Amino acid sequence: MTVDPVFKFVKLRRLLPIALLLLLPALSPAVLKSEQKNHLQDAEDALRENKVDDALAALDAAIQDDPDNGPAHFWRGRLRAGKGEFDKALPDLNAAIRLQPSADAFAHRGYVFQKQRQLDDALSDFNQSLRLDSNNYLALFLRGLLLGDLGDYKAAIGDLDAAITQQPENREALQARGQVHVMRAQKEDAMRKDELEDALKDFEHSIQLDPKDPNGHTGRGGVNFLKGDFKEAVEDYTQAVELMPNDPQPLAQRGYAYAGMQDFDKAMADFNAALKLNGKDIPSLLGRAEIHRSKKEWGDALNDYTVVLAVVPGDFRALLGQASALYGSGELERALGVYGDLMQKFPTEAQPFNDCAWLLATGIKDSVRNGQRAVELASQACQLTNYQNAGYLDTLAAAFAEKGEFDNARKWQEAAVKAAGEEPPDVQADIKSRVDLYQQNKPYREVLK
Repeated sequence: MTVDPVFKFVKLRRLLPIALLLLLPALSPAVLKSEQKNHLQDAEDALRENKVDDALAALDAAIQDDPDNGPAHFWRGRLRAGKGEFDKALPDLNAAIRLQPSADAFAHRGYVFQKQRQLDDALSDFNQSLRLDSNNYLALFLRGLLLGDLGDYKAAIGDLDAAITQQPENREALQARGQVHVMRAQKEDAMRKDELEDALKDFEHSIQLDPKDPNGHTGRGGVNFLKGDFKEAVEDYTQAVELMPNDPQPLAQRGYAYAGMQDFDKAMADFNAALKLNGKDIPSLLGRAEIHRSKKEWGDALNDYTVVLAVVPGDFRALLGQASALYGSGELERALGVYGDLMQKFPTEAQPFNDCAWLLATGIKDSVRNGQRAVELASQACQLTNYQNAGYLDTLAAAFAEKGEFDNARKWQEAAVKAAGEEPPDVQADIKSRVDLYQQNKPYREVLK
């Protein structure tokens, strides 16, 4: 089919994001030594018993007695960051760096900046930390995460390699490196199998270290999903579901894997189960909407897309699905409006240009078709994909046919047939079916069922 399914846009990055899943390194309270023996000893004793609030109270007292106590500021900032109190942590870490600059202090402040999405400041702090100590594990690990998010995958893997060399059994670092390998694999025009195999090794190592860590199973499941090994992906996600029965994420992931196996009943069951846990879970809503759309249950699909857009206004996948569902339901004018918004908001995404061109070229309503505009939009989609996408070439041919330029229609349809060599048989047959039509100088009309 010419209009690609929304499933294509749900990437592993969304299912297993490179989130800052940092578990702050094990505390070493012995550094909390100064002349204020009692307060810092109280803090150390509290930390030994994992009483963070009591430790913070002791550190408050230490800083009240001596506002220039660098170690107390560092540890209070570190503990506040561990609690997610980043606005409170930042002044303490600023003070620690002013009073007693260290690689650890810069690394922890960089962590706070990273959580606050102040990425330039975070990167600057990680760099400074590593200038002070080139082997600082936390700075290497966090900079690797940040560089992965920024798309510098080679540098990210270099940092994570160095971190793992220091702590070869650190699951979080292995999982992060695996995720970067996945992201680099997806960046290429064709999925890089070597990157996926490297990712698989990292996630399998993580699972070996702790079979009850769900992140290892979801990571490996994501790799298997991208490899097309959907059965293995289902098995991985099932492990994660059992380990996290109250989390909608692994249910949604398994739903996509079932969909890959064409088992839409089980996929729908997983999406529904995830939505019982969280009625606004975006991957589950999108997955369920796509199944409704594939079954031509337009109203149900549109309802799910509407919920997604209420939670995440302007979401690309929801808008694309909404436009497709409107098109399928016969509301062509409304579909054109949504495609217009998509092309304006996402000018580097090819699919909205292609799908809008297809509607303008093949729509059953005479009042909607516009061959000239269809050629312009289809050409844009092809340019964005270097004229390599068979479906988009198919659309360009249909656009020229609607415009009455059948020589160009035949030319591009033949190009589409050649480009479709690795597409599924039904897709190849669909594209070839229009060759004879254009030989007869007839345009194509898509009949909505």
